[in-house]
Amino acid sequence: MVLGVWFAKHSRKTCIARTIGRCSIGANILVETIQSTLLSMQNLHLKNTFIPDIIAGLTVSFAALSLGAAFGTMSGRGAFAGMIGAAVIPILTSVFGGTRLQASGPTAPMTAVSALMIAQAYEAFPDSALAEQFITLVFLLNAAILALMGILKTGRFIRLVPNVVILGFMNGIGLLIWADQAKRMFGWGGKARITGDFSTNLIIALGTLTCIYAIPWLLKSLGVPLRVRKYLPGMFLTIIIGTVLTSAIGLDVERVNLGNSVSGLNGFISMVTGYFPMDTRLFTADVLIKALPCALQLTLLAYLDSLLTSLVIDKMTGETSRQDKELIAQGAANGLSAMLQGIPGAQATIRSVLLLKEGAQTRLAGVMVGVFALFGFLVFGKYITQITAAVFVGVLLKAGLDVLDRDFVLAYIKNHWVWNRNRNIQLMLIVFTTLVTVFFDLNLAVFAGTVIFYIGKQFAWVSDSEDEFEVVHLPEEAELPEPEELVPDTVNIN
Repeated sequence: MVLGVWFAKHSRKTCIARTIGRCSIGANILVETIQSTLLSMQNLHLKNTFIPDIIAGLTVSFAALSLGAAFGTMSGRGAFAGMIGAAVIPILTSVFGGTRLQASGPTAPMTAVSALMIAQAYEAFPDSALAEQFITLVFLLNAAILALMGILKTGRFIRLVPNVVILGFMNGIGLLIWADQAKRMFGWGGKARITGDFSTNLIIALGTLTCIYAIPWLLKSLGVPLRVRKYLPGMFLTIIIGTVLTSAIGLDVERVNLGNSVSGLNGFISMVTGYFPMDTRLFTADVLIKALPCALQLTLLAYLDSLLTSLVIDKMTGETSRQDKELIAQGAANGLSAMLQGIPGAQATIRSVLLLKEGAQTRLAGVMVGVFALFGFLVFGKYITQITAAVFVGVLLKAGLDVLDRDFVLAYIKNHWVWNRNRNIQLMLIVFTTLVTVFFDLNLAVFAGTVIFYIGKQFAWVSDSEDEFEVVHLPEEAELPEPEELVPDTVNIN
């Protein structure tokens, strides 16, 4: 009897001790993260890194805000949602993420899938408030699953996904973006066509795409110094020029829709609370079955987008990202963006590389991308509605082109690989993954492509494509110097 009482008390104490231990571990991780962030800033001599970080953050914020508004429009939730994501996500991920130098935010792949889900939500729920709550629910599920994947330490599995599957997958996303813009321009697939004269809208869209490429080349030809050109990004200037010209001429064309915009703090709070998923009709088996696949698709995209970018950045800096920590931070950032009625994002390859190229040296640079994007949103947000909708079509066509891979195809043609058995199988795997992504499902594309690759590797001696085919295509406003110049000598890689 006495022995039983002693054993019960001892077991209870052990259980309590274990619970306290788990809580203390979680608290220690948070404290360790904050301390490491502060120490890294101190060790890098703040007075020598502060100005370069501010300049790098300001430069990248132009692209972040422009793309945020464009991706928000593409998603169907409005430019407001995209700009919320462009401001909130980079701040959290830069402070707590596993990649020290990075720029996160809404990306083309994430937006392409979000757009499909949002369109389905409004079809399934005629009540717009209920549809918005469902959208927020999907985004929150995505955030929770992504963070859980980090907690379960699944980051290491990114190295198991073959390059050929990744290339085909990204090609499929690029084609989906182009298809979505074609539907908007021509009114295909049940999508409402952009209002106004069709020829005028088409000229504006193609003119925007051309100007994004032409402006950096023109500035360079005119002898404008690089230190000045980096503050005149082609995409940002194109949006301004297109808006001014169409407004001055008085063209009768569709303008950008802000979506769930608000006029003040009280209105914003009402919107956030009103669209938070609290309606009991959402928490049924049927609705959750609809929400979970969408959340899983977004999670897979965020996983691939973020961790592949972290590998690119690691090669440039010589550092090693903490990939599980990155997943947790991305999940937290997407969750906050969702609660504030923004759209989800991931670590953005082009923006992260551009941040490094502009001389970023500490986490502060990534934070400032979000801070400057937030400032631009608050100050100039009301002018977004003056931008012609067709201008953002051109911007998104450029975004789709950035996602597409050209390196493997060019190498295939240049090196005459048509008679090479291994290269032909690689090409077939890329095409297979692309087609499944476009016509079926992106989760199925990655899973099936990976399985087929490893079967081929085991029984047909198929090898993967080289890493060099994953070359980052920078936006034309960013001139990439020689590789050794990408990261300043003063960067601390500890």
